[in-house]
Amino acid sequence: MDKWIKNNTAAKLIALAVSMLLWVMVHIENGVPAPPTTSFDTKTVQVNIQTFGFDDTAYALTGISADQVSLRVKGRRTDITTIFADEYKVKLDLSGIKSPGTQTLPLTHSLPNGVELVSMEPSVVTVTVEERQSETVPAAVGTSGELAEGYRLSGPIEVNPKNVQVTMPESELARLSQVKGTVELDGAKESFEENRVKLTAYDQEGNEMTDAVINPPAIAVQVPVEAGFVKVPLEVQYTGSLPEGLVLSEADPRITEVTLYGEPEQIESIKSYNGALIDLSELTEAGTTVLSADLTPPPGFERIEPGSMEVEMTVVAVSERMMDDIPISITNVPSGLKAVMVEPGRSFLSMTLKGAPARLDELQVQDIILSADASGLDAGIHEIPLEVTLPRFVSRVNNSRIVITVELREPAEPATGEPSEPPGSPGSSDNDGREPVPEPEEEPDGDRSGEKDPPREEDDRAGSQPGSGTGPGEEEPAPEPGNEPGNPERDPADDPENEASTETTDTRAE
Repeated sequence: MDKWIKNNTAAKLIALAVSMLLWVMVHIENGVPAPPTTSFDTKTVQVNIQTFGFDDTAYALTGISADQVSLRVKGRRTDITTIFADEYKVKLDLSGIKSPGTQTLPLTHSLPNGVELVSMEPSVVTVTVEERQSETVPAAVGTSGELAEGYRLSGPIEVNPKNVQVTMPESELARLSQVKGTVELDGAKESFEENRVKLTAYDQEGNEMTDAVINPPAIAVQVPVEAGFVKVPLEVQYTGSLPEGLVLSEADPRITEVTLYGEPEQIESIKSYNGALIDLSELTEAGTTVLSADLTPPPGFERIEPGSMEVEMTVVAVSERMMDDIPISITNVPSGLKAVMVEPGRSFLSMTLKGAPARLDELQVQDIILSADASGLDAGIHEIPLEVTLPRFVSRVNNSRIVITVELREPAEPATGEPSEPPGSPGSSDNDGREPVPEPEEEPDGDRSGEKDPPREEDDRAGSQPGSGTGPGEEEPAPEPGNEPGNPERDPADDPENEASTETTDTRAE
């Protein structure tokens, strides 16, 4: 034994075995897991109450004691801190409610895995339920936005259906003001339709009533859009001519104004519509006839209403009448000058007119305007065309133009010597005993139905001229006082009558 102990090899083997034993013991001890240490934490979460199973077609939930609960939960810290709030659920079962009134019901909860409930406050809620009632009300439509510039709604917006049924709690139904939808205009230039316009119930203060159940929930609407419009007087124009021996006595349009649709600048510029054209050649005999004419919008306008019109025309046999002492007025005499009539020798004229007998019988001298425009003329003697304005449906037998001779001169200085000749003396001329100046015979230039005579040629002058005779049916003009044969010829400028009226006379409208 001693020999074995003293052996070096044996000592080495023993040392190796002890070392291995120690190594194994150490590694076995480290491989055994230590008992875990668990860390728990608590948390309070606010959760909204979710309802289910409620019959909202027959009842309305008008009150609930709480709409949110506080959940106190516990769990491992890692779980609690990583779970979202919406993973916590609190529910209220309303499926057992079969009648209106107030009830107290329990709440149920649903928690994420690894989380336990510590407490829930409140755990029950009190609910108030009312029975729903229905009422049929008209559906209204409002607009938002603007139409295109110059356009407007041409009438009320049409809705379909016109009435809807609103169901809500009885206590709220009394506050219902209207059920209304809104349609967008968005610069529209023409009529359009929306098939689904959502409806909303509003109370008397304009607040939305969210508890309302509307049937149907949407309606169809038609929005009529038109351009801006203006109503203007209708002026009938005539073309063609009547047969010889016939004249118009009456022309009675069935309408007196038309409606034009167009842009604002066009509307502002138009004052009347003269696009109604009646063809007189369609009238072939005396009597009353109704003629029609199509109406078209003027340039720049989109539409005209109505699209046609009728005129009742009365045609009679023509009649003639001589009108005497028609005053001639000279208008627009330059400042600082006065006008003196040279030819004819006075400021009056006679002419033969034709027309319907009834119109001629009513005709007065003041209904006829004879005017000569002296604007832009200098001092001296001038021949000026005479403009003749006659009432409607009355014309001259002789439609030739008339030219008068007028002297424009500066007013004479007041006389300081001999007294002026008293009125009525043999050398004076006044309105008493005035002889009419018949209308001179002139070459006709066609039968014209217009009421105003354009200027005539220079050789067509008012009054008598060398070589000129009287017109057909006209009397020979009588010599004027003071110019009878044997009397010395007087300067026309010395006669007070020859100072022609220079007042401007307004042109008569038909």
